Amino acid sequence: MRMASSTKQFSPSAAVRLSTLSRHINSSSMSAKPASSETTPVQAAGLEDSVLYQSSGSTRTYRLNRPKKLNSLNQEMITSMYNKVKTWRDSELVQVIIGTGEGRAFCAGGDVAQLIIDLKEGKDTPVKFFKSEFELNWLLGKLKKPYIAVMDGVVMGGGAGISLPASIRIATPNTIFAMPETNIGYSPDVGSHYYLAQLDGQIGAWLAVTGQNVYGRAAYELGIATHYVPSASIAPILHQITHHTGSDLNTTALSRIVSSYHLPSSGSSAPSSKSSPDGPSSIKGDIRVFIDQVFSQSQVKDIYDSIVAAIDSQELSEEVKEWAKEQKEIMDKRSPTGMAVALEGFRRAKQEKKLDKVLLNDFAMATSFSGPKRPTDDFIIGVSQVLLEKDKTKKSLRPSWSPTSISEISQSYVDQFFSQPHKRSFKLSDTPNESDQSELMFDPVPRNHTPDSTWGQFRFLGLPSERELQDRIRGASPSSGAYALTEKELTEQMLDDVGENGGSRQDEFLERIKEVLKRKCKRDDDGNLKWVGKE
Repeated sequence: MRMASSTKQFSPSAAVRLSTLSRHINSSSMSAKPASSETTPVQAAGLEDSVLYQSSGSTRTYRLNRPKKLNSLNQEMITSMYNKVKTWRDSELVQVIIGTGEGRAFCAGGDVAQLIIDLKEGKDTPVKFFKSEFELNWLLGKLKKPYIAVMDGVVMGGGAGISLPASIRIATPNTIFAMPETNIGYSPDVGSHYYLAQLDGQIGAWLAVTGQNVYGRAAYELGIATHYVPSASIAPILHQITHHTGSDLNTTALSRIVSSYHLPSSGSSAPSSKSSPDGPSSIKGDIRVFIDQVFSQSQVKDIYDSIVAAIDSQELSEEVKEWAKEQKEIMDKRSPTGMAVALEGFRRAKQEKKLDKVLLNDFAMATSFSGPKRPTDDFIIGVSQVLLEKDKTKKSLRPSWSPTSISEISQSYVDQFFSQPHKRSFKLSDTPNESDQSELMFDPVPRNHTPDSTWGQFRFLGLPSERELQDRIRGASPSSGAYALTEKELTEQMLDDVGENGGSRQDEFLERIKEVLKRKCKRDDDGNLKWVGKE
């Protein structure tokens, strides 16, 4: 049974921490409704205040507060967040939920290092952890009220699982996003495939398989984030939202507030990277076309072979060949099993279009990697060498993956990672009277319709997705009407729907629309658009 959190008097040390939090979020003391703080079961038990909660008017904020661990999630944090967010979801007094992180990370993921230590000791901690985590991912994905995730810093793995469900996802030059699981002998989970599958073309497949980092502006341009602002603007943005006195705190109104702080393109020609996060994404032009061609293949081996062939191709540009060389070097280090399972998870998500199905697949996959009848020890091997090994020389070597080569991976081998969890003969409790917890408990209960009600909404407040433009041009979007559209009409629709007509992001929307139309559309004699790109 999950325990509801209670309110309790803070200790002096907690008061200092909350005072710091209040100064960050509320940069002015002029509000008629001062922010109040809440305690959690973790705090009441005298443990570390690893998640802080704050109320201000109709907004509620959680702040991950484990900076030395880059706010990585443990079981106590997940349980605390689930209880609190569920209370907020059910309260009519709460209009907006905000998620932030202390220090240089929003959240670097789940604390998998501890999970593997426990697994080596024969504990069933990993399966319990994944179950709780995925149930939190579902809860956040079905809030039905505005949710803002401040992705100011490292956002990886489990951090993606609690930020990607947000309708407003704010990136800054400090943002480093990745689903790096294939680097530790695992595969992306936390429902991430549901959101990666809503990125353009095969970009999500590329991110899932390779686990590459995405920096700053690129997170915004690729659609991972909906907004891009200076890191210094986070405090005033949150102050404006938490001190808003009107009743119009819907997602469009909130988007306008965030957009008013938009950080425009620097005009730099250097692509986005760790040293140049404000630069544009390199995933465009020939590289963008190459990604769709290569990562649309059904087998990781075929993807890898195509990348190897591209390196010495006489038909591809030098830019693409150099990019292909980088991908090969990355894939050579990744777990073959992890990459193959990642690709399969992405394909299933893109086909099923349902968050509950994706999370069920993730749970089956997680128990396959960490359960007693696991087909491979890659997860243990990867975490032990990449995260737990202290010797830098050993740490840098390619782990002894098993199977060791992509060519050894068969489809039947991959499919077994997605069999139902109850077939994996693990047990979560030795207490006879405790209800069976070997299945995910979804709240709210999933509906049977396909696609999911939130499918296609992931990019709504960010730069336009190719799919959204396609739907409008083909008349499948509710706002597109029954008639063919010219570029001007399409642009006006898009800008009006997200409140950017004359807004700070208007020029970037126009540039994005033109770029997609150039690749995907033709025009008739009257200037009406016809979509000719592939699905």
